[in-house]
Amino acid sequence: MKHKTPVAVAVAGLTALPTLSSPALAQDADAIVELDAIVLEESRRGVQTETANSITVVDQAEIEARQASSMGDLLDSIPNVSLINGSTPQGSAVNIRGLGAQAGTYGTDGYVAVVIDGVASGAEEIYRNGSLLSVEPELFREIKVQRGPAESFRYNSGAMGGTVEAETKDASDFLTDGDTFALRQKFGFESNGDGMLSSTILAFAPSERFDVLAFYGHRKIEDGVDGSGTTRDATGFEAPSALLKMNFDLSDDSTLTFAHSYTESPETDVPYDAFDPLWSGDLVDRYMKDTTTYLAYKFAPVDSDLVNFEARLFKKREEMQITSSTVGASLTNTDHTTETVGLRLENVARFDTGAIGHELTTGLEIKERSRSAILLEGADAGENDGTAPGGTDESISLYLADEITLSDAFTLTPQLRFEKQKLTSINNQDTSVCFGPTFCIPYPAIPDGTSYTTQSWTGALAGRYAFNNGFAVFGTAAYNENLPILDDLRSSTNREKTEKGTTFEVGVSFDGYDVLTGDDRLQAKLTAFKTHIWDGTAYSGIDQTDLKGVELELNYASPLFYADFAAAKTRGTINGTSDYFNYTPADTVQLTLGKRFMGDQLDIAVEAKHAFAHNRTSNSGTTGATAASDAWTTYALSVGYTPDSGVLEGTEMRLSVENLFDTTYRPYLTNPNRNAKGRNIKFSLAKTF
Repeated sequence: MKHKTPVAVAVAGLTALPTLSSPALAQDADAIVELDAIVLEESRRGVQTETANSITVVDQAEIEARQASSMGDLLDSIPNVSLINGSTPQGSAVNIRGLGAQAGTYGTDGYVAVVIDGVASGAEEIYRNGSLLSVEPELFREIKVQRGPAESFRYNSGAMGGTVEAETKDASDFLTDGDTFALRQKFGFESNGDGMLSSTILAFAPSERFDVLAFYGHRKIEDGVDGSGTTRDATGFEAPSALLKMNFDLSDDSTLTFAHSYTESPETDVPYDAFDPLWSGDLVDRYMKDTTTYLAYKFAPVDSDLVNFEARLFKKREEMQITSSTVGASLTNTDHTTETVGLRLENVARFDTGAIGHELTTGLEIKERSRSAILLEGADAGENDGTAPGGTDESISLYLADEITLSDAFTLTPQLRFEKQKLTSINNQDTSVCFGPTFCIPYPAIPDGTSYTTQSWTGALAGRYAFNNGFAVFGTAAYNENLPILDDLRSSTNREKTEKGTTFEVGVSFDGYDVLTGDDRLQAKLTAFKTHIWDGTAYSGIDQTDLKGVELELNYASPLFYADFAAAKTRGTINGTSDYFNYTPADTVQLTLGKRFMGDQLDIAVEAKHAFAHNRTSNSGTTGATAASDAWTTYALSVGYTPDSGVLEGTEMRLSVENLFDTTYRPYLTNPNRNAKGRNIKFSLAKTF
């Protein structure tokens, strides 16, 4: 991709104005000409060299180029980010730097925050069913992944692993050059699983102050096969999705936005265990639905740098209903619902104190998260499942971050967050969880209204110093506390206990032009990190976790070609010993080489990814997601054609081949009973009218 910036000689000559007289200007007024455009080459994915935080951004162009079948497909290419249960939406979850979800058993540990349109997502632990990362990738215009605490204090006190922020599409993405109406229709096909996709986007702006976007998508994929031709059981899915977003400018300074989005996925006769289809012979019907609604008011007066205010009222509802015909199995007959309602107030003020510049972000968030897991069968029907206690999680949070510019080269950013939480028990009676007619586990009652209060102070300090030769050095120190979740209500040890953690990062970056040729660009960023967690409650038998690693991102772009390179390495131990922490990802390297033709209309790229063998696990067997994995290498080819003139203007044609050589492999943290998908040919055709 190239950015073109026309520059007039008159603009370039402004520096000479003091030396020119008015008559001279008058004589030369007709002689003003335009210089040739300045062309800035870009690779597929830039490196965020301007920040001290470890951030990777997947923009709209890359989302389209990757033709992702799930949100996980978009995250899988980011260094030190791995997927629990592969890239299927069933039971999927994200792992960053070894933290985020327990592969093969539980849902989430709270160390990774998933935020969609400013609303925190991801249900709490649902036994062997992941944490509901089942949203449609076609909904999004951008996904930003922060590795480590970074800027997570806006949303979470305990996101030591990282934060995934996704932003949905907007009408302005499709309305250009004064358009008041646009229709975009897209069809897609993939060979492995006979997948079909249809998405329709309607953008409408009847006035300069009001615009609407309506989106409807439908994706259906059958069970696919791995590289050996073996069927990947229970990997097919059907997922209708929709988005309605409206923006209304109340004045030149204020805007009101309403948005509602959902993705649902019904499944019939699938194994209860979404991670391992062979764990149990029980078949269930599973219905998942993810809904996000928000109303936001923004006020940013053009004559004041002190006010850039937003109030956001939001509601998030995540549902998973599991039903089966197995007699006496309460675990496979449960209606799980997690609902979050909240209000966040935030302001960004820009000001100077002498020669020092400030960008001060302050915020207040009040929210209530309620969870129920109603048993649908048996003597305890109507009560909450003993493994998923019901109740409310009420919290109030205050946070601030001040980006302090001490000079053109030196920036410091302190962050601080206070959070107070109250967990309250609702409908947790004396019950048993049964796995069949003869095997049940008893759970004692928790009286309604029983509550537990916890609070935390967390924060970070980041610094960056930029040299005048394109190099910069940076570092971050952060302290986090992961507050209890509703699952902890049944634990007298954990329900008032916070998990603590410190993270330290140091690194160096480079961003330069005309490095090897006259019009190229090179960006690189190397980050080393170390995380120490204590008072652990998320992992059975683990009180302390120590993680350390390194991440490298690099891209190069010139008129001849572009290249993106990423590599990551993480090591982990537990309890102050040399015993392995089983959830660290495999070491990986990834390289993308591409070339654009015909004025960027044709884009051809080849991508290679290699994962090294992973045996740093206490699991010495051959079963379970933490069983050792072999090394593997895959290749992918993508071609995109987006003509910008003629009868095909507004058309997008994309062809890609994933796992080009049909390799049979299992990524670490995926169950051995479910290898990765084999060769997959994808084609999509989109047209904007």
